[in-house]
Amino acid sequence: MSHNSNQSITIALVAGEASGDTLGADLLSELKSRYPNARFVGIGGPKMIALGMDSWYPMETLSVMGFFEVLKRLPQLLKLRKQLIQRLIELKPDVFIGIDAPDFNFTVEKHLKQQGIKTVHYVGPSVWAWREKRLQKIKRAVDGVLVLFPFEPQYYHRYQIPVECVGHPLAQQVPEVPDKISARSRLGLAEDSQVTAILPGSRMSEINQMIDPYLQAADQLLKAYPTMRFVIPVIHDRARRRIEEALKKWQLDEQVLLLQGQAQLALEACDQALVTSGTATLECALMRRPLVLAIKVHPLSYWIMSRLATTKWIGLPNILAQQDIVPELIQDQATAEKISTELASLIESEVIREQQLRCFEQQYQQLKQPSAQIAVAAIERWTGIGNEPQ
Repeated sequence: MSHNSNQSITIALVAGEASGDTLGADLLSELKSRYPNARFVGIGGPKMIALGMDSWYPMETLSVMGFFEVLKRLPQLLKLRKQLIQRLIELKPDVFIGIDAPDFNFTVEKHLKQQGIKTVHYVGPSVWAWREKRLQKIKRAVDGVLVLFPFEPQYYHRYQIPVECVGHPLAQQVPEVPDKISARSRLGLAEDSQVTAILPGSRMSEINQMIDPYLQAADQLLKAYPTMRFVIPVIHDRARRRIEEALKKWQLDEQVLLLQGQAQLALEACDQALVTSGTATLECALMRRPLVLAIKVHPLSYWIMSRLATTKWIGLPNILAQQDIVPELIQDQATAEKISTELASLIESEVIREQQLRCFEQQYQQLKQPSAQIAVAAIERWTGIGNEPQ
């Protein structure tokens, strides 16, 4: 394909939260290097704005989590979405790229596509985990979907939706060879001590639910490994207060080091980790650290999820491997006894550790791709931007 990189094209993007801003910035800098005269508009965060994007509305407006929070803000969100769609239809950008935020973006994409504007969605929703039927709607909204995992395209092929796997940006953000010794010296931990990282989740509901069983398990591990140290990255002040309260209860202030964020540093410094589900399990695998996953959710949420789920695992390393690599302790299984038993066998058994680590190394290589370059090539293919005018 011949590029006329001096074309003055307009690209509209919408990112709804911090992770989308990071992906969007990565994509923007690749697009800018190919199309230096391009104009970027829509909704973005500080990283996208720093690259010259004109953000029409503050990204925070879209960053609402949880059913009730969304309900409270619904009138405001619907009004904003209506205005945005109107502005974009008048502007007629060469392409619209919705980054994550599926509930918001798919509606925008559907309206724009009906008006003949090319649309691409970046980060496929987890149709592989539940509600695969959503793909029928998605097909009507987009000209193509960029996905992060190699097992995802098969679902889109079933519905004849153009799809490209671009790898996972997290894989580019972790060190090629994580350096345990330097991470420990930064944290003031002894080189030869046994260190376990505990990642209790980023939502208060997860932290409230899991911190006590986690610390009780830590207390039990200390009986077998009296010199063990624990590191816990803390997401914000509310979480810190809740965790400190639990530390007092279990009398573990001495053995536990709390960090301000810095999950990656905690993982780099540890020998093994205890993780609540979510992206943290993937981050742990990409840092090549053996782990145990343990989570409890509200019984009603669990009931709904287990009815809708289409995969037997909840941890991304297992879903990627399509087999039981990482122990998953869910609901009634997530007891302090079971957690400490699984962690102890991870510490004692070279075979179990090696099996996880071999698998993680493969996943790291698989997901470490030049994501933005692959994404831009796919966008050009699906939308025709960059083609010389005939």
